[in-house]
Amino acid sequence: MTSVDLRARVGLRLGGGRWLVPPWTAPALIFCAVVLIPWTALLFLTLPLHYTANHWRLAWGGFDIGLGAALAATALMVARRSPYAEVTATITATLLCCDAWFDVLTSRGVSDIAQAIVSALLIELPLAALCFWMARNLAHAVEVARPFLQAAGFTIADNRLVPPPTRRPEDPGAE
Repeated sequence: MTSVDLRARVGLRLGGGRWLVPPWTAPALIFCAVVLIPWTALLFLTLPLHYTANHWRLAWGGFDIGLGAALAATALMVARRSPYAEVTATITATLLCCDAWFDVLTSRGVSDIAQAIVSALLIELPLAALCFWMARNLAHAVEVARPFLQAAGFTIADNRLVPPPTRRPEDPGAE
């Protein structure tokens, strides 16, 4: 069995054959990361030079660059079926919640506040919920698999799962 086969089997829940993380999530997160690129550029160009905070453009643009990197990292980890997807999904979800929070609270004027609330409710918070859900499913899968792996002789060394040593059949001619 190849490592790809093993990763594919780990990606399926016992019994139902459903994905721990649906296959469409990686492309969806990459799409979000790519869409965030022109949005970030637009922020750098259109946000007011002076606001009640210093370096306003840099703060928002820099945050969105970090969010885009987190989305892309989560998409990559999910596509690779990496165990680090749990960590990147949690980071991405947290950044999405922060983005929604600060977008709403720093908006001025009725139309800006309405736009921030709609964006939070329809984009940022649902994506955050998806990322938190993925992280929970991945963490649960590891906890369910751990006793079985330990019983089979697997160990962890240098943050890697190490299979048990393979036994070589005795040489029939050896004394």
